[in-house]
Amino acid sequence: MKKQHYLLLFISIILITSNSINLMSEGNSDELDVIQLGLNDQSREVRSLAIEAILQIGSQDYIPILRDMLDDNNDFVSIKAAEALYKLGDDSGLPVLVNILDTKPELSEEAAPLERARAIAKNTLRVQAATVLGDIRDKGAITILNKNLDDNDGRVVDACLVALAKLGDKTVKEDFVSALRSTKYQVRAKAAEALGDMGDPTVAPAIRERLKDWNREPKVEACIALGKLDDLESIPQIRELLMDEDAIVRENAALSLGMFSFKENKSIKALLDILDDPNGLVRIAASKSLFILGDDSGKEFVLGVLKSDERDAKIKALEALEAMANQGDIKDLESLLDDEDKSIAVRAAKVLVMVKQRMESDKEMIEGKKSKKKDKKKK
Repeated sequence: MKKQHYLLLFISIILITSNSINLMSEGNSDELDVIQLGLNDQSREVRSLAIEAILQIGSQDYIPILRDMLDDNNDFVSIKAAEALYKLGDDSGLPVLVNILDTKPELSEEAAPLERARAIAKNTLRVQAATVLGDIRDKGAITILNKNLDDNDGRVVDACLVALAKLGDKTVKEDFVSALRSTKYQVRAKAAEALGDMGDPTVAPAIRERLKDWNREPKVEACIALGKLDDLESIPQIRELLMDEDAIVRENAALSLGMFSFKENKSIKALLDILDDPNGLVRIAASKSLFILGDDSGKEFVLGVLKSDERDAKIKALEALEAMANQGDIKDLESLLDDEDKSIAVRAAKVLVMVKQRMESDKEMIEGKKSKKKDKKKK
């Protein structure tokens, strides 16, 4: 069946293209072509990104293609397809997620390094499957998640625990709170990340302590977790981290400040102050958060990054533009659709889809207001 996969997928893409799926308005064909071709790309990364773009499009017309991709020769892509299908209202991918999670790698007693590396890679996929089962919050996954709580790989156990917490199990929270005080910085970081994903704001005071951690990783995870939990009390401490000597800490502190529901003037000023940070990724993060907080001072810089040769910077800029881009940025984004790096092209195509969705939403809002005014005049 695997051998037939790409042929079937290619035929499905041709059928969808020939039917000319129109999302919001005419003129979307270029970005759609890039996304649809990305689904059949040889690169796992490109196929996965194309699936994310399909989910953004939100059209159920793509369900047959996504079902085909459940049989992808890479399990990571199959997991992405299963998640997208579920969010589009199709649960045909659930058995794939369950099977991946429940298929444990077997190691011989004297396993060679290559065998162990393959087992680690397999368990990484199982972690991803457990994470998605938690994210989609399907109660049917509880049994399989509980079954894997005795796994030999702690990463798998942690992923299952977090998933169970998202599904309503309140018994696991305290274990992760205790782990915040571990002597191992990796454990502290993982605990902060997990508690942020669980979404319980009562754990925020414990996570706040990690903002003063001596190690970068727990500090970074605490910033993001507290942003997810919308813990307004932590804002002053996170703002101080904008001056941290570690650029990665500064970057994540900047991103965190854009996650809070409260638009604090002190945070805006602090973010404006780091728009001249020597690290470009910090500037991109600050620009994104400023935009979310109502200030577009950094947008020109982010658009300029699209013309750079730095792949990581371009990716971060495109991620920021998912929130920032508007109609005036279409030409800059379209220039990336022919990028030699197909992952950049697909990311740009996704942003274009989002921009045009926003344009359509704005148009509908304006027409709605006009309609209400006409109704009032008639009365």
